[in-house]
Amino acid sequence: MTAKPWQPPRSLAWLQALMQPHLALDWPLAEWERVVRLSRRLRMLARLAERIDAAGIIDRVPPQARRHLVAEQRLSRWRTGSMIWVLERVATTLGEGSYPLVLLKGSAYIGQDLAIAAGRLPSDVDILVPQAHLAEALTQLKQAGWREPELDEHDRRYYYEWSHEVPPMTHPLYGMELDLHHNILPPVARIRVDADALLQRLRPSKWEAWQVLDPVDQVLHSAAHLFFDSEARDRIRDLVDLDGLLRHFADEPDFWARLPARAHTLGLTEPLALAVHYTQRWFGTPIPGDVVAQVASLGPGRLRRAWLLPLMDLILTPGEPDAKPALAQGLAANVLLIRYHWGRMPLRLLIPHLWHKMRAGAANGNTGATRPDKA
Repeated sequence: MTAKPWQPPRSLAWLQALMQPHLALDWPLAEWERVVRLSRRLRMLARLAERIDAAGIIDRVPPQARRHLVAEQRLSRWRTGSMIWVLERVATTLGEGSYPLVLLKGSAYIGQDLAIAAGRLPSDVDILVPQAHLAEALTQLKQAGWREPELDEHDRRYYYEWSHEVPPMTHPLYGMELDLHHNILPPVARIRVDADALLQRLRPSKWEAWQVLDPVDQVLHSAAHLFFDSEARDRIRDLVDLDGLLRHFADEPDFWARLPARAHTLGLTEPLALAVHYTQRWFGTPIPGDVVAQVASLGPGRLRRAWLLPLMDLILTPGEPDAKPALAQGLAANVLLIRYHWGRMPLRLLIPHLWHKMRAGAANGNTGATRPDKA
């Protein structure tokens, strides 16, 4: 699965400013209007603001655009501060030392001060505990005021038997949802990840109470989160995360040597192959040629690539701010949704689950996707 460097769709060319912020100074006001609207929809406006601010040129941005950048930057920093405060409270609730507390995704990036942490807009906190301690953690959180949503018997069974996380929890004092995981993929999925293997390679974060996954596992989790999800539309920010992770961890000892091997061990070769393909093609991510070749040999075969890559191209490419959603993109989304369900649960569970969600949606006056988990 080879790719020529830096061939982004036209709607993503502005992302070059994340690596070369001075390029934004050449944008006419009409382009600034387009970029502000598009990047806000993609949850990338604060990231752009942080990069331009770090380059010391935010005062040279046209004032009509600068006020949007500054406002989104302030919102991002406030929400990040709120997330950190929640993590401090959760760590106190769960205690320290009896079992590992692991940050996932955006929480982990912030907990390591990665470049991709700047400009995030966190609305939830993702953490992982060993499954053996899941009941203990739940009891502690509920005693501290965290609550699960009201669920029917089917949905409770979905979360507690078929999912890799418990129902999302909320707290009356905190404006963030807490997603408590015991794995990164469901235990009934066609691809099953050994959570114990992840826990054996943890690293400390900048906060004493919290740890993070090994760098290789962080990349693989990010790739699986994007390419195995039910909805990849407008998810360019996840590809930007993958590009940032690969660039940041590239200097880690044996990182490139361990990445394909670890993907093979955990069964995550397809999402890694897709991540390598798109980050190199759309962002020019510097990946060694031998790694590209090895990942391609482990990833999906020619026939699968023939239909999967065009669908991913369609769904990952964002539409222009005023453009109506393309029919082809909607069809691609439906095909990839089928792929998602096919991989997430065996048919003996999937068919009753979809039937239940369809009936529940009809009873609520809609037939759209609802948790769990966005089915």
